[in-house]
Amino acid sequence: HRRTHPRVTRNTPQNLPLYGACVFFAIMALSVKVLTHTLPAIEVTFYRSFLCLLVMLPFAASDLPTYKFHRGLWGPLLLRSLAGGLAMIAYFQAISRLPLATAVLLNYTSPLWAALFAWVALGEALSAGVVLAYPLALTGVLLVVGGPGATSDFGAILLGLGSAVMAGAAYTALRGLRGTPASLVVCGLCLVTSLLTAPHALASYQTPTQGEWAGLWVCAVSSALAQYLLTLGFRSCKAASASTVGLATVAISGLLSAAVLGEHLALRQWTGIAVLLWATSQIGKRSLLARTFRGWRVALLR
Repeated sequence: HRRTHPRVTRNTPQNLPLYGACVFFAIMALSVKVLTHTLPAIEVTFYRSFLCLLVMLPFAASDLPTYKFHRGLWGPLLLRSLAGGLAMIAYFQAISRLPLATAVLLNYTSPLWAALFAWVALGEALSAGVVLAYPLALTGVLLVVGGPGATSDFGAILLGLGSAVMAGAAYTALRGLRGTPASLVVCGLCLVTSLLTAPHALASYQTPTQGEWAGLWVCAVSSALAQYLLTLGFRSCKAASASTVGLATVAISGLLSAAVLGEHLALRQWTGIAVLLWATSQIGKRSLLARTFRGWRVALLR
């Protein structure tokens, strides 16, 4: 008993930034869905990144003089910024073309990819739970995209899944940035994404209305807070475990899409969401899938 109690008290504060990030990511996704009804998705992506950069620059300017930035950090920072930027571009496109809960769910298959990338690049153990979770997750995705409004846009589904792959790479790169001020990591992401999207946003530019400007600032501020809290959370947790906590964003987004947008999913899709959420929660060594697999293996070896 004395051994387990301190473990709980240590882990709970570590996860709090991640749960806070979930709330702000859901608010960001909702604002993107509303904004892309009237503005091009690439323009929303640009403003989300550029305005977020403006928000975070004062914090980065304060952190930079007190932090010794060495050469070894440039690789992880560039990878995190580039992968994160591509993930954001694909994610916002998917949100604009799919029901909000569906787009968010596809993006949040990223824990499976984060586990795979962390195994390859960081040497983190790939548990039996991860291996068994992949076919379950695929089943969940097929159930979700088989509902109304999704099967007609296969390209949007691929964008959602592609954003998850790139997000998994970005989350893994964060593990190489331990100790780096979160403001610098977020500014790197916002700067790279702004540069990637600026030419395309300019080509299809539409001047935002006053209400759209308000929505763009909500998107930028909520995403800045979410990215900042996410970076703090990934400092102390394994890539796969930390990204699993982010699955709470799916549930929050589903509630917001139903309450605010009136988007209601079919029973088949809710079943797929439940299957996928459970599958992506089984990537740890102590998960039910991993323990069941170990039990079967022991029984077969007897």
